[in-house]
Amino acid sequence: MGLSITKQLIELHGGTIRLESEVGVGSRFIFTLPIATDPIQVSFDISNAIAQRALSAIGKLHPDDTFLPVSPHSSPESEDRLTILVVDDEAINRQVVTNHLSLHNYAIVHATNGIEALAMMKKGFTPDLILLDVMMPKMSGYQVCRTIREQFPAHQLPIIMLTAKNQVSDLVAGLESGANDYLTKPIFKNELLARIKTHINLSQINIAYSRFVPHEFLRFLERESIVDLHLGDQVQKNMSILFADIRNFTTLSEGMSPKENFDFINAYLKRVGPIVRKYNGFIDKYIGDAIMALFPHSVDDGFQAAIEMQKQVALYNIEREESGNLPIAIGIGLHSGSLMLGTIGEQQRMETTVISNAVNLASRLEGLTKIYGASILVSEDTLFSLNWEYTRHYRFLGRIPVKGKKELVGVFEIFDPDPDNIKELKLKTKTKFESAIILYHQENFARSYRIFEQILEVNNQDQAARLYLINCKTKLMKNNFESSDLDEFPWIQEIPLFGE
Repeated sequence: MGLSITKQLIELHGGTIRLESEVGVGSRFIFTLPIATDPIQVSFDISNAIAQRALSAIGKLHPDDTFLPVSPHSSPESEDRLTILVVDDEAINRQVVTNHLSLHNYAIVHATNGIEALAMMKKGFTPDLILLDVMMPKMSGYQVCRTIREQFPAHQLPIIMLTAKNQVSDLVAGLESGANDYLTKPIFKNELLARIKTHINLSQINIAYSRFVPHEFLRFLERESIVDLHLGDQVQKNMSILFADIRNFTTLSEGMSPKENFDFINAYLKRVGPIVRKYNGFIDKYIGDAIMALFPHSVDDGFQAAIEMQKQVALYNIEREESGNLPIAIGIGLHSGSLMLGTIGEQQRMETTVISNAVNLASRLEGLTKIYGASILVSEDTLFSLNWEYTRHYRFLGRIPVKGKKELVGVFEIFDPDPDNIKELKLKTKTKFESAIILYHQENFARSYRIFEQILEVNNQDQAARLYLINCKTKLMKNNFESSDLDEFPWIQEIPLFGE
């Protein structure tokens, strides 16, 4: 039990304890207890109802003489409970803690040693707080704590160490291993409850802040928590930037009440947001119905997220149509490049942001999806950085002037999410389409026009081909034609001018 507990138990009985020790030989502990003069009478005459309530409070006996842990999913009410993991190799110690906590709406989960606790967490179990014994077989509490800290920082998952070791050096060792707090046994109920409440409150505040400032953002700025951020903190990184926006949202929103607008946006974001995290990205900000997400590890992550987001919208539209609502469409722009992450504002009000031409280009690409009738547009920098096993469903849309960029930008359409029939038609006409684009850039508008006409005969829903067809007419109208050219295009003088 530890000498501290032993001493207090003996003194509570009116006894004493002393030590006889010789260096290199060993130690002997001698204690005395007073002898009772009268037998003690104990009554166990309690009603079944009271017994049932008592058993409910402390847990029922398991056949192997330990106590069953309280499962965090044992009842519907437990979903709103805070879960505490108690790690101790002594069943009695675990039960004492359970008794202290059972009347305070905590869901209690037991682990009999550190290895078992780590195995539970490896499978996805994450408690709200851990009560961790220090002296355990196979793996000490210090080792367990250091391992947990490799994945969960102290402000996210609080750990309180419980031990009979009460030296200052023991406390320091516990805090250095990553514990938030340190309590010596015997544990006093009110102190334990107060410390648990304080650490959980602090943790929940930090978790709440993380919904506004992603942990990834803090890590890039080399900050442990939001309280460590300073105005002007900044770092330069290469990442993929994804912009997604709902098309015609203004028209959609005009037919809904403010509450319906919020419900609709949140229902949509609930479906596409987790996809970003699934592919190792994080959402930097929501701009109304628009999303700006960053993928720091791989261009492929952003690319796969974009395709799956479009597929998720298709599934969402099935639900909407079954409910009598109109389907929605989103456009996605994806670009990769260097950007600056940091904080802007002033001392009383600041926020995290990303500043870069790369961000602007991703946003412009998303805007172009409406013009070209594409679901996903990517820059050439992004496409050429991809692992090519992911797609063959792409085509070159040309080198396009983009606001804010001096050079023309090579843009590609990714049509993986398109319906199968449209996908097949675009694959069938891909070679002709790209040759017509090259001719267009070579200013051979007459030949380019003929090819786009042929493409539209095969796929009359090809909005990009139709756009180029119109622009070919516009270019031909603007140029000086020889009489033979005019004979070939008798309609040319009747075509209204369209800007590119």
